Amino acid sequence: MPGRILIIDSVATNRIVLKVKLSSAFYQVEQAATAQDALAQITRTAPDLILLGNDLPDMTGLSLCQRLKTREVTGQIPVIMVAPDNSRGARLACLDAGADDVICKPPEDAVLLARIRSLMRGHDTIEELRLRDTTARMLGFAEVAPRFEHPASVLFATAAPDQGVRWRTHLKPLVPYELRHHPLSVALSNLAKYPVPDAFVIALDPDAPEEGLRFIAEIRARSATRKAVILAVLSTPDNATCVDALDLGANDVMTEGFDAEELSFRLATLIKRKRLVDRLRQNVQDGLNAAVTDPLTGLHNRRYALPQLARIARQARTMNRSFAVMVADLDHFKSINDRYGHAAGDVVLAEIARRMRETLTEADLIARIGGEEFLIVLQRADRAHATNVARRLCAAVRADPVYLQGRDIQIPVTVSIGVTIGNPPALPKAGESPAHSATDLIDLADQALYGAKAHGRDQVTLGQAPA
Repeated sequence: MPGRILIIDSVATNRIVLKVKLSSAFYQVEQAATAQDALAQITRTAPDLILLGNDLPDMTGLSLCQRLKTREVTGQIPVIMVAPDNSRGARLACLDAGADDVICKPPEDAVLLARIRSLMRGHDTIEELRLRDTTARMLGFAEVAPRFEHPASVLFATAAPDQGVRWRTHLKPLVPYELRHHPLSVALSNLAKYPVPDAFVIALDPDAPEEGLRFIAEIRARSATRKAVILAVLSTPDNATCVDALDLGANDVMTEGFDAEELSFRLATLIKRKRLVDRLRQNVQDGLNAAVTDPLTGLHNRRYALPQLARIARQARTMNRSFAVMVADLDHFKSINDRYGHAAGDVVLAEIARRMRETLTEADLIARIGGEEFLIVLQRADRAHATNVARRLCAAVRADPVYLQGRDIQIPVTVSIGVTIGNPPALPKAGESPAHSATDLIDLADQALYGAKAHGRDQVTLGQAPA
């Protein structure tokens, strides 16, 4: 679906010219001649980007931009202000009002479209993450937790070392960021040696832009750096280099050379947007983690464990190796709840989960799959190894009573474990239901668990391998 762009300008000719240009690039274009009309349209359907002229009959463009950027529902819509001229004062006024970018009349087609593409990419990322975050919260998986944010870091990459030092010196009094500089010739090799900055500021020489453009492409190609924001600075205006930089992944381009004040405004906008994206991305990740994590013990839950067990079974068959599936169940757990209360039972579960996790290796899978029931999968195990690990789990659980600090109570706990071995010839073939086979393996381990319970608890029983 094409992006929706709202053109706000009191001059009909300006709106028509822009609409023709944008429509030819397959954008859906809406128009407004006044601030009141624009706000009404935005309230009905928020656009993906706004092109805002500076002269409106009922409000200045600067005032409307400030209003849009301070409202929660419109603050993240990218705004490109169309300034009457390309003077430094006009650019700074627009950026100070909150504009994401500034172009002057008449805008050059290729540069305008490249800037729109760049801003649209950022907006689409935010909207996609917002949707995922909202979905996760509706499902009860995500909770917003305040996070301490360190000062943003900015890396200057310039061809001449003294240029980077000079830029850093002029910018430092204006911003709260950590600033450092690498010569462009070694900036690429230094990416793996230093912490990844929040923002790159890259000098581009229109007469020889290849090294800087290649650095932009490398930043976007590498997983460690692709989430950083990039601001390119052209020493002199050059439309072709500006378009190349934006299409390679630069978030913004300064075309009139270095200006510390203008750079501070543009960096503030880019870093604010990056912080929002980082928070949304972390919220989504937290939601995904919550969806597959047992909140009481911190272990994985059944939703996560069954597909993982199916994957381990497929991999074992491919590599012709056996693995072990265990079901562990705390002994007499109901009596613990009845005697000490459910809060004490929760403490017991969390502590026993911790002990079992510490007994296993990082490669082993452990999940809470029921009230007091745990699933353990050893990816490389024969009968002897599995039995040994299960006995060590029993020993870790019984080693010390669980201490209830607030009540000065010690609760002795034991666990019974049923074990089954997954052998390659008996594992599911291609086309068989992985979930069904995982359930079968758990059932076999569960049957072995009944044997451990029947023989006095606090012990290990090895069941039959799947036929």
